[in-house]
Amino acid sequence: MRITQETDYAFRIVSYLAKNEGKVIGAPQIAESEGVTKRFTLRILRKLNLAGITDAKRGSKGGYFLNKPKEEITLYDILIAVDGPIVINRCLQEEDSFCSKHPEGDTRHCKFHVALAGMQSEIIKMFKSQTIDNFI
Repeated sequence: MRITQETDYAFRIVSYLAKNEGKVIGAPQIAESEGVTKRFTLRILRKLNLAGITDAKRGSKGGYFLNKPKEEITLYDILIAVDGPIVINRCLQEEDSFCSKHPEGDTRHCKFHVALAGMQSEIIKMFKSQTIDNFI
């Protein structure tokens, strides 16, 4: 598992909006402040909007803002919005899991599957335990 550049930028974009909670901020200002191209910022904001983390206001005084309190937005929420679920091994995918040793899908007795599932669960817990307000 590796955090993508897009997720890293999303963390910074949400953090910037959290620092300015309650304000509507244009994408160009967000992009410039966080060192992300405007086009990429808009792409990320679209994903964050779809996930309900941010929202947009149209018009001459339009821009983006947090859609919920910064204390409720976790790094996990942002990561899922941008990159999708955390899966550290193919056999742990909820849909379309694959195991060459247990093709019938019975992985309960596979020590690797059990150990990796535990590690994946811990990684998810760590991301869920960190809210964006810890980073402003």
